[in-house]
Amino acid sequence: MTSNTLLMTRNYSTGMLYNCSSVHIPQFEDRLAQVTTDVTAVVVMFGVTLVSMVTVLMYLEECLYFCRNPYTSRRRSKLLKILAVYPVVSATSTSSLWFPQASAVADFAASWYLSLAIYQVFTLMVDYLGGKTGIIDSIGGIKIRMNTPPVCCCVCIPNKPLNMALLKRLHVCVLQLTVVYPVMSYIFALIDTDRSVAGTSRDTSAAGVALRLVPMVSVVMALYSILCVFRNVINHIPRASGLRLRPKLAAVMLIMGLSRLQFMILLLVTIPGSDGCGPATLFTGPDRKQVIADVLSVLEMLLLGLLARRLFTQPVDDDLEDPCDVTDQHVQEKRVIIVRTTSL
Repeated sequence: MTSNTLLMTRNYSTGMLYNCSSVHIPQFEDRLAQVTTDVTAVVVMFGVTLVSMVTVLMYLEECLYFCRNPYTSRRRSKLLKILAVYPVVSATSTSSLWFPQASAVADFAASWYLSLAIYQVFTLMVDYLGGKTGIIDSIGGIKIRMNTPPVCCCVCIPNKPLNMALLKRLHVCVLQLTVVYPVMSYIFALIDTDRSVAGTSRDTSAAGVALRLVPMVSVVMALYSILCVFRNVINHIPRASGLRLRPKLAAVMLIMGLSRLQFMILLLVTIPGSDGCGPATLFTGPDRKQVIADVLSVLEMLLLGLLARRLFTQPVDDDLEDPCDVTDQHVQEKRVIIVRTTSL
């Protein structure tokens, strides 16, 4: 049988013949057709869109909170950049659901901002601990364990004294994530766009999966550097225990594990459902793995956003310009007047 031969299959429940040679990733028009004909698609698509809008509105309310309270400009900027990762990932996942063939572009945008948010968390935590100079002045020279997760099994790695050179190298290892991860996502976007224009499905071969391991190695390097700093530094700086750095770091790093790794797992497993022939529904079409990953990602961003809202909106130590209670009515009224004047 040649490649030009039409592959046909029979639906024995209806007796109809379907063309299986024209299977392709749905377009926006195909998604609209599914919404108008499938009740499940209506509930899922509009439900996911509503959840994404709630996540965005929650972030806008957080922006208003930080403007109304006297946070320092440096801390306010870092906190808002970190909290923005949840609506960004949620919005890009929703866009990928509505525009399936442009999912690679949405993934590139989400990957770029996610890497930026992880780097911002690292710099925020270093800032909480007094900056690089403050850390070295406090515990400089102390030998730290280098066999920390995710390479804790390498017991042969010797302990090294903490100095400015080592701290800068760990900083660079986190900074590389903001370059390697978005660049690889951009390459994937180019490849997927080229394949979708050619009418072929996405690359799920061994070479494609192996190529996707490159950004994962970059993530492991960044995570290792972050844990090398904080697993050792937190134990030697008494004031670090009241900053709740571990849950703040986990609230951002979980995005990488949930929204990124789960899609790779879906690529490697076989999901029961349609074989790609016939009239595809939302969860039985050729892009059903991407649909499942996007739906899960939107729901996860809402839950993680609520967790991060509680962790990052409670001021600690020198977050505020003035060490007064942020609930002080006079301070709040003053900040509201400033916000309203600026908006006018």
